[in-house]
Amino acid sequence: MNDLTPTLDPKYAHLPLRLQRGILQRKLEREEEEREERRCQEGIAQRRAEIEAKRAAKAAQEEAFEARRQAQLSRDTPFVMTSAASVVLDTIDRCVRFGHNGLVTGAPGVGKTRALQEAVRRSGTMEGPPVGLVTVTGVMGNSTMAVLEEVAPHVGVRTVYSVTATLKLLCSRASEFPVLLFDEAQNLADRVARDLLAISEQARVQMLFLGNDEALKFVNSQKAAIRQIARRLPIREEIDCILDADADLLAGQYTVEDPEALRLCRNLAETHHADGIGKVLPIARAVAEAAGSRTVNLDHLREALSFFPHFLRDLARAKAAPQVERQSSFKRLPKRR
Repeated sequence: MNDLTPTLDPKYAHLPLRLQRGILQRKLEREEEEREERRCQEGIAQRRAEIEAKRAAKAAQEEAFEARRQAQLSRDTPFVMTSAASVVLDTIDRCVRFGHNGLVTGAPGVGKTRALQEAVRRSGTMEGPPVGLVTVTGVMGNSTMAVLEEVAPHVGVRTVYSVTATLKLLCSRASEFPVLLFDEAQNLADRVARDLLAISEQARVQMLFLGNDEALKFVNSQKAAIRQIARRLPIREEIDCILDADADLLAGQYTVEDPEALRLCRNLAETHHADGIGKVLPIARAVAEAAGSRTVNLDHLREALSFFPHFLRDLARAKAAPQVERQSSFKRLPKRR
């Protein structure tokens, strides 16, 4: 500021010019500070508004997610203690009781994953033994470190920089001992399965592997490495189908009372197991509710099946099969072709 004389206040005219300029300088500084304060307050208010907007958006997103989850839950088939679920839960109990590892194989859609979810729920509510669920994807199954990163939190261990160091920690410092459940175990590479079973032996953690028929590669081979895996899986079960009684239980959850509709549910269970019933019956119930009916009849089922043409084709080709009673792993049933 080279010349402040034109802006001097007349009431300070009696003061020396140097003091007048100092007074004016301080006045300008105060005005600048006030403007800066206003800018800060505006920035704070804007920031608060942004935070509130983000909170509102997050709350709306969570509300929408919860509504979508509730809608999904309303469409999901509630848990029913089918024969397949009973086999899975009993196998978990046997692993806990006898301290052995196990292998459960079965056709896709019989209800293995749903039984595992129920086991996790019971574990969380202290209704059942503590379990930890790991779902093995195709990519994860080929990476030892990826699998160990999923296993470590369940046994109270944190992963470190390398596979070898993490394996040592899991074998020596496991502080929690749930039954580790590996869903889609057919995706596990042989070397990864051997590493997991080594952890099981050294840390005394029981493991149960569940998968489709491809998981039998761990026990049905004459290779030395595979036989080593098979030796560590003494508890084994196979689930090839669900029974007519299981189909009736699932249909009862959706108020299916018509005998013809029940027969169609049994045929659907014969071709597509519990998964097929779980897809068709929620739609059939929605159709029945739209029609003002409290029960699901044959017409409602047929309309729901129209959304799944491949189900209709499979039902048309299906032949009635004799109902069989499930047996234990000591009296293995021949697999149905």
